[in-house]
Amino acid sequence: MKVGTFAMLCRSVVHCADLAHALERSLRFFALTFDDLAGRLIVEGAAARIVLTDQRGPPPTRVFAHETFLMLLHGLACWLVGRRIPIRRAEFAYPEPAHAAEYRLMYSHDLRFRMPHTAIAFDAQPLALPVIQNEHSALEFLAHAPENILVKYKNPHGLGARIRRRLRQSLPQAFPEFEALAEELRMAPATLRRRLQEEGSAYQSIKDALRRDLAIDYLTHSDRTVLDIALELGFAERSAFHRAFRKWTGVSPGDFRRAASVVEPPG
Repeated sequence: MKVGTFAMLCRSVVHCADLAHALERSLRFFALTFDDLAGRLIVEGAAARIVLTDQRGPPPTRVFAHETFLMLLHGLACWLVGRRIPIRRAEFAYPEPAHAAEYRLMYSHDLRFRMPHTAIAFDAQPLALPVIQNEHSALEFLAHAPENILVKYKNPHGLGARIRRRLRQSLPQAFPEFEALAEELRMAPATLRRRLQEEGSAYQSIKDALRRDLAIDYLTHSDRTVLDIALELGFAERSAFHRAFRKWTGVSPGDFRRAASVVEPPG
């Protein structure tokens, strides 16, 4: 992509009425930009998929192209409607790469490799959401690219961000129960749950993300035992922490620590 291509795309799709039209326009734009890589939006009932077609095939040298294409589209879609759109399943038309554990953070816990096509699947409901961005907000969005594209979308002004800031003030074992948090925020529990759903989030996922980030930090930058970390994060036993960490990253805490360790060169 030439410099300025993605900026031109953003300024084009902010004028679409809803996300479905914006994604269709984005895919047509990329079809004009690339000679051999294209995507299409497929909607089947309550499910939607963005499927990539690669005329050159998916040898290892094309893995980065497939990853980047999907992340650009997903990051753009989340920004256009101002909420995170969960990816329910990610499929890849190549063997599982060495860095596949990162895919659970980048895409979804449901990963499938050696598939006929590279694709991401998500709920179709967000396709009807209106595009809430404009050319002015596009300037701010582009000013922070690619950081806000490479990480999962976060609305710094939303309710989910407010809750994350609140939880960071507490130890994980002291996170409030959902009903207590709703009372603290002066909301009915049903209202709090609905507003988080509108942002594509949930209280449990916010807590899990904070615990995951703390676990990764402790494993990478401290010599604390896995049991100490588990207890610090509010897990009653080591095995529960192991199961949760493997779900978050695809590997055990011990394997993650060994892979993250850096051996200093001699001398």
